[in-house]
Amino acid sequence: MGMLAGQWWQSVDVWAIVVSSLVALLVGWLGAWATLRAGNQKRQIGWWVEANTSLFALPQYSGGSGPLTVNLGNTRVEKPRIIELVIANLGKRDVPATMFHDGAPLKFSFGAPVLLILEYKAKLGNDLSQSLDTYADHGAMPTGPLVGGLQLKPTLLRAGQVITVTVLVDGDLRPARCADFPLIDVEEIEGPLRVTAFRAVLEAVKAEWNQ
Repeated sequence: MGMLAGQWWQSVDVWAIVVSSLVALLVGWLGAWATLRAGNQKRQIGWWVEANTSLFALPQYSGGSGPLTVNLGNTRVEKPRIIELVIANLGKRDVPATMFHDGAPLKFSFGAPVLLILEYKAKLGNDLSQSLDTYADHGAMPTGPLVGGLQLKPTLLRAGQVITVTVLVDGDLRPARCADFPLIDVEEIEGPLRVTAFRAVLEAVKAEWNQ
């Protein structure tokens, strides 16, 4: 009997069985977690600045004493900047216009008035150009200088939809911010969505198991 037990023990790779069982349990648990998460996934709207560039690379060439000027109609633009803002529905569910609380717009501030929307590009979804507009106010200081930005009025944002808006701003380089995010039950994501470490491990385990 002792000989038979020894032969059985030597002929079976016990560690392979243990590891395979643990991997199967892990993959099963991760799969169940991913299914549950997918069924209850929160809507996500992301935004980021793709470019923020001065039209004058060298400041001595611009302004009141410089040889170069930029005019918008009859208005002189002292510190012209081109800003490219990206707004994207990063989730797998549409964001309807009804999720904008009290019909308030989604606002992005650049620390200076936006003079003009130069270009609009869209990937997937409907045309939102009519829902975009500029705004200007005095911010937290009623007697201070005008600040402003871009606003997106309540509209349907399709899952996977990405819009890029290029605007002309008159002002110094300042960080952009989301001045008002009135979306109900929607997560604000600042910057492109990146793969998390947990998702990377999950994908690696699935790939290993399917080999």
